[in-house]
Amino acid sequence: MKASWYYGWNIVGVSLIFQAVLFGSIFFSYTLWVGEWLDDTNMGVSLTYVMVPFTILSLAQSLVAPLAGYAMDRYSIRALICLGTTCAGLGYVLIALTSEFWQIIAIYGSLIMVGVLLAGPLAAQTLAAKWFNKNRGLAIGLCTTGTSIGGVLMAPVVTLLYQSYGWRDAHWILGVAFIAVILPLVWATVRNNPADLGIESEPAGSSDTLSKKLQERHWTVKEILRQKTFWVAVLSFLPLVTVFGSIQQHLRPYAETLGIDSMQTAFLISVFATIMILSKLFFGTMADRFDHRGLFGLSSASCAAAVFGLMADPGYVMLIFLSGLLGFAAGGFLPLLGAIVASRFGVASFGSVMGLLGPFLGASAFGPMIFSTLFQLDGNYDLALRVALLALIPSVVAIWFLPRK
Repeated sequence: MKASWYYGWNIVGVSLIFQAVLFGSIFFSYTLWVGEWLDDTNMGVSLTYVMVPFTILSLAQSLVAPLAGYAMDRYSIRALICLGTTCAGLGYVLIALTSEFWQIIAIYGSLIMVGVLLAGPLAAQTLAAKWFNKNRGLAIGLCTTGTSIGGVLMAPVVTLLYQSYGWRDAHWILGVAFIAVILPLVWATVRNNPADLGIESEPAGSSDTLSKKLQERHWTVKEILRQKTFWVAVLSFLPLVTVFGSIQQHLRPYAETLGIDSMQTAFLISVFATIMILSKLFFGTMADRFDHRGLFGLSSASCAAAVFGLMADPGYVMLIFLSGLLGFAAGGFLPLLGAIVASRFGVASFGSVMGLLGPFLGASAFGPMIFSTLFQLDGNYDLALRVALLALIPSVVAIWFLPRK
């Protein structure tokens, strides 16, 4: 008798949780920590300097991503997620004990970097690719909504914590929560693939044109770097990720220039993340059915429209709408990138290919610092937003060179 519930959906569910807790606190809420560190006179940091931890985190994560991707394809993903969670939790506890800002930079570049790399979208997408065939695009899109769910839930939580206890105790509380919530859940549920539980994998759909041989092929680094698909992905996704990542991390400073307080900004982040959840489901589902190039064009056009709106000094109601539009654009990134890799490289080397993309896409880590520099040069965000708009042009051009599936 055929089972009515496929265990792979349990894997997706757990992926939502560990990404929501970690990424909601570390990435989506970073812009909230920015304001607290700027207001802390003991830290004595400028707007550009306070962006350094996030830049170092993103850059270090991207440089080490190939090793993590290799490990995801060959070792226990469950153990790797637990290791990453422990590192992130310990890092947050240590941040609570810091006395100088360079110590926060060091922690972000080491412990927290390992945490988000091993217990983040790379692990979640690799699990989805290995557990699903027919519904792979949907599964990848669904599991990546975990980061956005974290933005909805954790931004208000982080705001309440630092307003009630201060940013140091807030970090300590969150660090302990990482370990207490994630470790037991992941250890009890996650397995690398259906064979580990002795069950059959999901059958392939009629749209799955990859042969079994290609699905199971292990690509070498040299072979991956020779593929046109790889470089098209780099040239198209890098500008887009840089633009919406920079705007996301500057959302609170930008909102303050419009006279918007921190709690209102937290709501903007929640709107951004909520729409991103729906967007990821949309792009993940559509990636199983339609041309990836057209879907990427839709994401880019939405991002451009949001940038145009931000250049017009919007009121708070319009800013809510623009945050949602930016969330829709950002939601296409992970599902489309995952679908492109899975449909053209197979799943046996999915983690390796995604990890190898990391060092190249990691250049987006400099985006927030560039935004800060342009802001300080111009005295407002107009110049930064104009540069962001120009950066989207090569992104749209590059995607049309993507080979068909």
